[in-house]
Amino acid sequence: MKKSNFLKPIFFLLLLGLGACKIDNLDRGTKTPKSNFTTFNYVMSTEDASDVDITTFFSFNLQDIDPQEEYDPVDRGDIFINSNPSTSSGHISFNQFVFSMAKDKKGYSSAPGLYRLTLDEDNHMFIDNELNISRDNLFPARQLTLVNDHLGYFYDEGKESYKIQIFDPTQMILKGAIDLKPIIEKFNPNTLWVDAENNNMVRTGSLVLENNQGRLYVSIVFLEKAGFNLIADSTNHFYLAVVDINSNTVEKIISYEDAQTVGFFVSENKASCKDESGNLFFDSWGWNQFNEHKPSKIFRIKSGESDFDKDWEINVDQIFGVKRIAQSMIAYNHKIYLHISDTPYPFSDDSPEAVKMHYYEFDIDHPQNYKLLDIPASNPSSRMNVFNIIDDKLFIAVPNAQKGNFNGFYSIDRNGDLKQEIQISNKYRPTRLYKFHN
Repeated sequence: MKKSNFLKPIFFLLLLGLGACKIDNLDRGTKTPKSNFTTFNYVMSTEDASDVDITTFFSFNLQDIDPQEEYDPVDRGDIFINSNPSTSSGHISFNQFVFSMAKDKKGYSSAPGLYRLTLDEDNHMFIDNELNISRDNLFPARQLTLVNDHLGYFYDEGKESYKIQIFDPTQMILKGAIDLKPIIEKFNPNTLWVDAENNNMVRTGSLVLENNQGRLYVSIVFLEKAGFNLIADSTNHFYLAVVDINSNTVEKIISYEDAQTVGFFVSENKASCKDESGNLFFDSWGWNQFNEHKPSKIFRIKSGESDFDKDWEINVDQIFGVKRIAQSMIAYNHKIYLHISDTPYPFSDDSPEAVKMHYYEFDIDHPQNYKLLDIPASNPSSRMNVFNIIDDKLFIAVPNAQKGNFNGFYSIDRNGDLKQEIQISNKYRPTRLYKFHN
């Protein structure tokens, strides 16, 4: 099976790290963090259309944007302030911070760890703190989740393969770890922990790390091959460890049938979310590297429970067609929003730009009911989740590298009103939108 051009950067990240050019990091030693976020408090993260490994951040005032004008943010320095702190796009933000899980090292994005970014007094993004920097190890996805200002969790395979790190996101200090090895040994006594080259064959928290209603949910992946994250075709379940947050006690391991993975094997893509009622959702692309793929589907843990809800599912294969996938997901206003391919997804295709991704709204109470949103189709977006909730509105990234196609953001409010928000040059595909505040 051929590797697609679209997936090649991801494979190299997993193996060795990738970088197209040398980029100077902003020197945090000379930077003063911003304290007043009344202006330039919106930050747009983009990836270079020609190289997904180059991430640029643009701070701006949303009220200054004409939704009908197309901007080249680099050329429009009167509106956008750009910076590149040489990290990947973060997938978690809170208050005045964004967290990223990878940093540029000697021109290559190959230093996995936990990096906290914020704005300086000149409205440039910079790394203000970091924890657990791993070096000389494989580059699997790693996830993080925040419970509150002083409690968060993250996975760092380079430090302790089967433990989830506990940290304080405000003080950026470690507070301990949760060891999952004992319960995994009990659950599967025949577990292969390392291969002949001493590569780790069990990953915890690489696909899902989510907190909900006093519990922490941690993905467990049993690999057939470490380098490419292969899962054996004989594996027919997705596994989650359930941890009580108050005691850090691992309660059990639960499984969902006919799924192997959730999300994608990159840190930037977060494929779990919660709704206002406390339901916890998971989005499986179904992708299994070079092995057979599973159907793409959305499943959940119902509010007040800690086992998978076997009576609720959105099966993308069955509704839209075989090998079509839901690539991004979010819950907002008692609905589920999905980013779905219009044809079979090109896991082995050298022309991913031929596939278009459309935006759908699903009724949580009646998941068989859905509608296509009046938003332009986008390119595939493996390294991003196209949805963000800001100011109680859902912002939707529409990434398109081809000139002439809309490239920017739309929004939906609680009344269901759809609005075009920002349009930018196709040279910079949008990956995230943040709003910073104290």
